Amino acid sequence: MWSAAVVGTHPVEADQRVWLELFADDMSLGRIPTFWIENKGENSYWHAPIPPQAVGVRLHYRSVAEREGAETAYSAYQDSIVRPNLPDRTEAPDLLSPAPEGLVGNRHMTVRVDGRGSTYDVYFPTVGLHSNVRPKEGDLPQSRSHFRAIVGGLAVGRRLDWFTERSAWDALQTYPGTTNLLTTDLAWRNGPIRVLITDFVAMGDVLPTNAGMARSSGQYIKRFRLRNEGTETRQAIFGVYVQAEVNGGVGDTGLSWHDQDRALLAINRGHGHSNRKLARDSTIEFALALDPRGEVDCEPTGPNEAILYRWIELPPGEAVTVDLLVSGAFTGWRGDQGTFTHWLRPALNWFRSTDLDAVEQNTAREWDKFAEPFPTLHLPRASYTVSLRRSALAAALHADVDHGSVAAGLERGLSAYCWPRDAIWVGGAMARIGHPEILRGVLEWLNRVRAKNKPFLYWFQKYSIDGVPEWETPAVDQSALILWGLKRYYRATGDLDFVAEVWPLVEQAARVCGGDSGGHPGLFFDEQLNLVSSAGMGDQLYGSFLYSNGAVVAGLRAASQLALRLNHEDKAAQWTSLADRIWHEGILPEVATEREGLPGLVDPETGRFLSGRRISMLRGLWTQDPLFLIDRSVTLEVNALALATPFNLLPATDPRLQKTAETILRINTPLSGDPNILARTSYPPTPRRRTGHVGEHPEISSLATFWMIRYLVELGRASAQGRHWSRALTMIDALLGRLGPLGLLLRTGGRTQDSVRIAPSPGGIAWSLHAMMIETMLDLAGMEYDAVERRLQIQPILAGSWPQTGASRRFPCGEATYRLDRMVGSTVHRLTFEASLDQAIVLQIAVTCPGLTELGPWQSSPECPPPDFDPKTCRLQWMLELEAGEHRCSWTWG
Repeated sequence: MWSAAVVGTHPVEADQRVWLELFADDMSLGRIPTFWIENKGENSYWHAPIPPQAVGVRLHYRSVAEREGAETAYSAYQDSIVRPNLPDRTEAPDLLSPAPEGLVGNRHMTVRVDGRGSTYDVYFPTVGLHSNVRPKEGDLPQSRSHFRAIVGGLAVGRRLDWFTERSAWDALQTYPGTTNLLTTDLAWRNGPIRVLITDFVAMGDVLPTNAGMARSSGQYIKRFRLRNEGTETRQAIFGVYVQAEVNGGVGDTGLSWHDQDRALLAINRGHGHSNRKLARDSTIEFALALDPRGEVDCEPTGPNEAILYRWIELPPGEAVTVDLLVSGAFTGWRGDQGTFTHWLRPALNWFRSTDLDAVEQNTAREWDKFAEPFPTLHLPRASYTVSLRRSALAAALHADVDHGSVAAGLERGLSAYCWPRDAIWVGGAMARIGHPEILRGVLEWLNRVRAKNKPFLYWFQKYSIDGVPEWETPAVDQSALILWGLKRYYRATGDLDFVAEVWPLVEQAARVCGGDSGGHPGLFFDEQLNLVSSAGMGDQLYGSFLYSNGAVVAGLRAASQLALRLNHEDKAAQWTSLADRIWHEGILPEVATEREGLPGLVDPETGRFLSGRRISMLRGLWTQDPLFLIDRSVTLEVNALALATPFNLLPATDPRLQKTAETILRINTPLSGDPNILARTSYPPTPRRRTGHVGEHPEISSLATFWMIRYLVELGRASAQGRHWSRALTMIDALLGRLGPLGLLLRTGGRTQDSVRIAPSPGGIAWSLHAMMIETMLDLAGMEYDAVERRLQIQPILAGSWPQTGASRRFPCGEATYRLDRMVGSTVHRLTFEASLDQAIVLQIAVTCPGLTELGPWQSSPECPPPDFDPKTCRLQWMLELEAGEHRCSWTWG
């Protein structure tokens, strides 16, 4: 061990001096002085600290005792080898950086990697938490599913300098291109050595098969490329420290070296429990192995810890590659003894015989292929396109291929489940960006799990990724959003057959929207208020909430439109009538001030929407006892803005929504400390300053901030007031400035701060950050395609001082590009459009030009009549019918 000490013993003698005579390999280090500790029995004990030696050095030593007037006494020589040292535990808890950000995966397995290229945890056999695979303490950020640490390190004539140690390595981390391969570039502070770590989970046709010829998708590979930039050959030891916590460390666990296969096996063969949420009714095994390009030794360092290491030679100017495989196997029953033979041994054989360069390149190509439908934004700020694509790739890693569900977040174990609400939002965003199959997978998954909700009809708060209920809270919006999400899928694809296939899903969700929970007293239709009462979006409060009932109205209207497409006129009429009742009799009326209990969600005193009626004061519990009910809530909720976007129930210019937004922005500043970042989704009716210690990190809510941004974008489009667009852009820039280096997490401080804290996100970031980032950037792009109507709509936003805007996208109808330019210092605008269409479409254009008072000279190529121009909204609108083929058009006005 590094700086280890040896304690020697000698008979108790007066005036005795003791030394340690030491050789390191063949070099004499002379006599090392020792220090007396104590006398015990007939022996005296002496402490001899050994100077630091390189890992692998052979120590040859003996003790020497001198006493004046007596012969020098020597002990017999002993030998020892300097063993690999453990990673430094003093820098951060759990050996790793305090804020792991990187994600890699293949939508079957997901891996978390910290900022120094060390593996933080592995989610397998699903992208999140399986019903039989969960952390020991999922509510704690330190809890792990399978691994607490997989850390590489290098010893060059000294101790093993682990890559997670800041005192030894400088690190820079990036995603190459539009992929989910992660690279970490490390520079050694003690010499001219660089290490490039590439983390990825293999995907595509290169994956191995098991003994039964089934595809084995859990192949996580860490590639270490070590380069000696000096002029002399270096002898080194490469090591990998492993700290396993397979399946939370609960059950029949073990970590052992399998000498025959030269692999480290981390296993958990499960354990039973009467409560299935506490059981581990499965067998999970991982094989960790280095490539066959050298001998490998294993040093056990604890019950679930070990170090794999290998001697390597680093020639000057050359790169040496060491590859590590972490292969996972899962069996759906306890005590399976054949998992290694059936799954892991074939994977090890594949790893040692395949071309890993080709595997890496193929994985990169698969992600490039996945990113092909992503739009390119022609905006003055390139960071917008970068953030859009990175969020889309991150959201994809949360979407499980096998089951169709979506993990709400992977930044802490508690969030790595599927929340239907989050899954629908994420699926909708991915459908909008060109991957409707993810939304379809979510809807298919929701259709399957509805049978598991017995005896209730509503969809539960959250499920494991494989569809087992985990939290049974009755929140009506989670069922209502299914109908709204199905309509989004239909509009994106025109796939009416799928709607017919999942029609029982539609009917059940519509029943829930009518207040029929299947018997749960926390979800019902309030006949007095004409509203559905249930748990709210925050899950801890019960009542008749504005957002929940807005989602119900949007869902019922979507179900009615789908019913008409399938010729279910009676259902369509029934659902339309219920939606109108909730909307016109439950939401829009002003609340009478003379007595309680009358319907309405509009406050006549302030002119704003109320966030809810008859709110239970018993947190986490429902009640109909008037003594424990608040008749009307004065709290302002950002989700009220959903009535305008994305539900389209009201125009953004509605004065009640404008007052709500203005009040929230005014109240937020003293709470967040930053007028461009919203601190929370819920606000008191009057400003209240932050209470906290000096230097305390401010609160940040990406969900609330993006919700406000999307509303301001729509408000600017509807009102032609450019100040709303300018404010929206300022808020976007404030959020982007707080993204982590990889753009996957939100930090409370700016990018320039050395020490920052990750903003807490108890519900996960898949919806609140990545899906909302996608939706916001596509709102700015302003180009959408309706596959049902075969209508391509362009609504560009020329915000603030931007001289141009535009987008290029691939749609089911073909490829299309537009660009809107405004001459500097002029009101002259020019719009160009190019398309390569596979089918005939209708092109519908609506351009808002703040400050434009008259149309001015109109020029068009090809020729078309002047558009409709509304000077009040500064909006031009026109429409063209385009046949299949190539098109190039331009229009100038102003």
